[in-house]
Amino acid sequence: MFFHSAYPEDIVSFEEETGIWSDDFYEFFTLVTGSLSYVIDNKRIPKKQLNVLRQSFEEQYPQIKAFQHILESYPLLHSYVQYHEETRKRIIALIQ
Repeated sequence: MFFHSAYPEDIVSFEEETGIWSDDFYEFFTLVTGSLSYVIDNKRIPKKQLNVLRQSFEEQYPQIKAFQHILESYPLLHSYVQYHEETRKRIIALIQ
């Protein structure tokens, strides 16, 4: 399961190739996993956090769109983004 493993080493290579900060990925992954922990613990997600969670990865980091084709060339990193994005959508659907 992605949530219990280390983040992919691809993040550093992607950052070097594109100039997109790896912190953007870490921040998004942490937002989703942190929000999921609230749901699992049957607790309310804080309002500010929920407002950010309602935005997709691309909405939160619009600069990534220009590098989407490069992101796809990093299969593990790309799968992490997709997995967290799908989880984000499910959390939003569940709490509505």
